[in-house]
Amino acid sequence: MITYILLLISFALLAKGADLFIDGASNIAKYFRVSPLFIGLTLAAIGTSAPEAAVSIKASIIGVNGIALGNVIGSNIANICLAIGIAALIKPLFFEDSTIKKESPFMIFVTVLLFVFMINFSQIQNKLIKISRIEGIILLICFLGFVLYLSKMAVKDRKNSTVQNQDKNISIFKNLLITLIGFAGIALGGHLAVENAVKIAEIWNVSEKVIGISIVALGTSIPEIVTSIVAVTKGKTSIAIGNIIGSNIFNILFVLGIAATISPITLETSIINDMLVCLGISVLFFIFSKIRNNINKFHGIIFLTSYILYIIFLFRK
Repeated sequence: MITYILLLISFALLAKGADLFIDGASNIAKYFRVSPLFIGLTLAAIGTSAPEAAVSIKASIIGVNGIALGNVIGSNIANICLAIGIAALIKPLFFEDSTIKKESPFMIFVTVLLFVFMINFSQIQNKLIKISRIEGIILLICFLGFVLYLSKMAVKDRKNSTVQNQDKNISIFKNLLITLIGFAGIALGGHLAVENAVKIAEIWNVSEKVIGISIVALGTSIPEIVTSIVAVTKGKTSIAIGNIIGSNIFNILFVLGIAATISPITLETSIINDMLVCLGISVLFFIFSKIRNNINKFHGIIFLTSYILYIIFLFRK
């Protein structure tokens, strides 16, 4: 009973933490004259991906590869299907040109890269896939390239006249404090959610891989889901979109990059099917945004339905 109560408390911490985080981060964006999309791709993405990083890196250190890799794959699926799906039901999500032309395609690229790494050196005869230490380092190098791109994006934002309406009444220290308190709420809520979700999964007696892809992934994705929903209700759709795209990129390049560098990941080839689902959902996300420059309620329903069907299939295997 205590486990379920703590899970509810974690949801409350996540909700309030996300509310404070979005308010503080939005004002910081105004103060430094950078776009909300930049904040979504950086502060929001890294902040909400902290649980994935903590869980996958710890899992890699202790050799629990199913949770390390499954957590990232499952989180990326949940980020799009649940965070974007639910947010789209609240309000249509309109995309900026750079998101469609650059950030979203880059998310597809890193997802394909991970898929190639999973099958390129796979020991099919032993029914195993392997992400080597060298491949982990390659992912980290790509992450550094993404950071360089973001730094150029920040410089461009500051030169852009559309984001130079700095509010002189904004207190940078106050908003940094609000953002940090919000982040602390998200981090603590995410930790409690994951810890208690795993306990519930163990009670239900499901496998390591299923725990990683479903329960742990859903738990670590709660910060992204809540942050995106709160961002949309506050009219900050760019933060919501940037948060998900940035989180998915961060999860693959940094989280898995670090995990594989610490300890090469070896797992059954059955996880390739889950990776295909992740890739398919990512491509669908890009196609929907490309066709009409937005994701609406209809698209949101498709994402949510896809996730429900996927989870049902996962637990029936």
